[in-house]
Amino acid sequence: MLKYVVTAAQMQSADRHTSEKTGIPSLVLMERAALAVADEIVAWFDGDCGIKGKKVCILCGSGNNGGDGFALGRILTERGCKVNFFMPKEGASSEANRLQQEIIKNLGMDISTAMPENEYDIVADALFGTGLKREISGIYAEWIAHVNQMKGFKVAVDIPSGVDSDYGAVLGTAFQADLTVTFAFLKWGHTLYPGRACCGKTIVRDIGIGVRELCDDMPYGRCLEAEDIPGLLPKRYADSHKGTYKKAGIIAGSDEIGGAVILSGKATMRTGVGYTKILTTGLNRTPILKHCPEALVFLYDNPDKTVEQSVSDVLDCETVAIGPGLGTGDVAAQLLEQLLEQYNGNLVIDADGLNILHEHPELFEKCKKYIKKAALNNKIVVLTPHKKEFCRITGISLDEDAVVFHEKALQLSTECGMIVVLKDAATRIYLPDGTVYVNLTGNSGMATAGSGDVLTGMLTGLISQTAEPQDAVIAGVYLHGCCGDYVLSLGNPYSLTAMDMVEAMMTVLKERHK
Repeated sequence: MLKYVVTAAQMQSADRHTSEKTGIPSLVLMERAALAVADEIVAWFDGDCGIKGKKVCILCGSGNNGGDGFALGRILTERGCKVNFFMPKEGASSEANRLQQEIIKNLGMDISTAMPENEYDIVADALFGTGLKREISGIYAEWIAHVNQMKGFKVAVDIPSGVDSDYGAVLGTAFQADLTVTFAFLKWGHTLYPGRACCGKTIVRDIGIGVRELCDDMPYGRCLEAEDIPGLLPKRYADSHKGTYKKAGIIAGSDEIGGAVILSGKATMRTGVGYTKILTTGLNRTPILKHCPEALVFLYDNPDKTVEQSVSDVLDCETVAIGPGLGTGDVAAQLLEQLLEQYNGNLVIDADGLNILHEHPELFEKCKKYIKKAALNNKIVVLTPHKKEFCRITGISLDEDAVVFHEKALQLSTECGMIVVLKDAATRIYLPDGTVYVNLTGNSGMATAGSGDVLTGMLTGLISQTAEPQDAVIAGVYLHGCCGDYVLSLGNPYSLTAMDMVEAMMTVLKERHK
C-alpha cells in the first residue's frame, strides 16, 4: 500500500512524539529497530539455521544509529552469530548509545577501535544514520572505503552511512549495502539517486511509530505500490460505448520529426480512451494511419485552414497533450497560443511545448491564467519536463544540486497551481498542494528516445477517462515505469525501445486492472 516518504527532521519529530505521547522509551524503540534488522538478516539467510555461526562485523558510530548497531550485534549473538564490534572513534556518545555499550561490556563483549581486517560473512553499517548532513572525511571515510572492498553480505541500519537522507546525495563517500532496513517510513535518500543505488534492497519495518506521531508535520512525500493502482485506474463498465471513455487529443509531430506523434498517439489509445484525435502535419498522416489506424487524424498545416481553425478539431477532447516532436517555430507557438485561448479541458505540455513556453514568456503567463480557469472546473495542467527542459523553463543550471531542483519544482507547482512531473531516474510528481510523489518503478533501459513521448500519451489517455485527474497522473507515471520493467524482464536494458513500452501496456494493464 501507499508509503510515506519523510525527511530526517520529520522522522526525528515522530520518534520524539512517540516517546512523549505513548510513554514508550526511546530505548525500547531502539530495541525494536535492532530486532527488525536482525529478523531481516535472518530471513536473508533462510532462517536461524542459515545464520548460525556466521561471522559478523558491526560498525557503530556514537549516535543512536550506533546504539541500534550495538543492540543488533547482541541479538545476532543470541542467535548463534560470532559478532565483533568496531567503533572508529571513542568519545562523547548519545545516552542511548552509552547504555547499549554498557550492556555489551557487561556481557563480556569488546568494542575495537581498530579498523576491521578479517573477512566476515556479514558487515553491518550503523555509523551515522539519517542525521548526517556534512561530508564524510578522515577516519570515517577510510573505514567506509575499506569495508566496501570487503567480501560478505552488507546491511545498512536505517540508511547507508554517507547518504543524505533528505535528497539522496552521497556526502563524499557512502556505504554500499545489499540490504537496507529502515524504520516506520521511507526517507528521501532511499528513493532518490545516487543514494538509492547505495541502499540495495530497502525494507521498511514497523517499530511502533505511526503517521499520527507526525502530528501537524504531515509528510509531503508519497510513493505508490502495485496494490494502489487498481483504485486509481479509470473504471470499465459492461454497459458502455466508446463515448463513455471520452476523447483525447494529441498535437504533435512536424515534417522533420514524425515518430514522436506515433508513440504518443499509440500510447494514448492503449490506455482505453474512447477516441484519440491527432493534430499533425500532412507528411505524418500516412505513417500514423499505418501504425494507428484507429486514430482520427487532422492536419494543422492544411492550406484551407488557419491555425486557429485547426485547433478547433481537438477542442471537444477531455484532455489535450501538446509538444512531442512539434518543433518550436512560429506555427508551433501559434498552436499552443490558440489552445490556451480556446480550450477548456485538461492540458499536458511536454517536449517542444515546454521549449515554446521558455522561448515565449508571454505564453507562460497565458498558461498561468489558463490554470486558474481550469481549476474552477476540476481540470488540470501537467508539465512533464526532463531535467534539461526544467532548467530552461525555470532558469536554473543543470549543475545545480538536488535541493535546488526540488525547491524550484515545488515552487513552480504550488505557486502556479500546475502539476510538475520532473522526469528522472526517480521521477517526482509535484502537486499544487505541496504533496510530492516519487516513483520507484522503471530502469536504465528507459533512458532512450521516445520514452517521454510514451509517458505523454499514457497520461493523456488516463486523465481523459477519470473524474480525478491527479490520480491519473500518479498512476500513469507508475505504470510507465512498470512497462519498462516488464520489457526488461523479457530482455535486457540495451535493447529496450519506446515502442516496446507501448506494446507492454497490454500486459501491464491486465496485471494491474484486478
